[in-house]
Amino acid sequence: MSTPPDRPIDVLGLARSGSSLERQFEVAGFERLRDRLAAPEGHVNARADFATTGRWPVAKLVVEGVLVLRCQRCLGPMRRGVASEADLVFAEEGAKELPEGYEPVEGDPRRLELATLVEDELLLSLPIIPQHGEGERCELPKDGGAAPGEGADTGLRRPFAGLKDLLEH
Repeated sequence: MSTPPDRPIDVLGLARSGSSLERQFEVAGFERLRDRLAAPEGHVNARADFATTGRWPVAKLVVEGVLVLRCQRCLGPMRRGVASEADLVFAEEGAKELPEGYEPVEGDPRRLELATLVEDELLLSLPIIPQHGEGERCELPKDGGAAPGEGADTGLRRPFAGLKDLLEH
């Protein structure tokens, strides 16, 4: 089933018919994700397989793509593949007796923004501290600064350097 990525979906109808939905999203369109990236480029793919469990509409959401993150060691850009799976149940706020093993999604199941769910999954799949991996090249920042402990003069001001002299007098 093909519909524009920004169009809301009817989860109830999709679950009743046991449909699957595949969409491609531009990374630049994810506002909450943008500030965590070195560059908002590329796209991610999402697939949602809908069904019902008891009286509840459910979906398995799979999100895959490549993001350009900023390495926290060298501050350079790095590409990282992300993949996430989530089992979701769509329910009214405060609903009880939800099926076990599903993450609840509250809101109107007739007008669900799939892009919001995809962005949530991407945010959850990001590493806490992005760093180049084993065998990848991690370079020093381009401003010529040395990494801590390399002994290079970084021009840092040390405001408490003379404190020892003051305490001796």
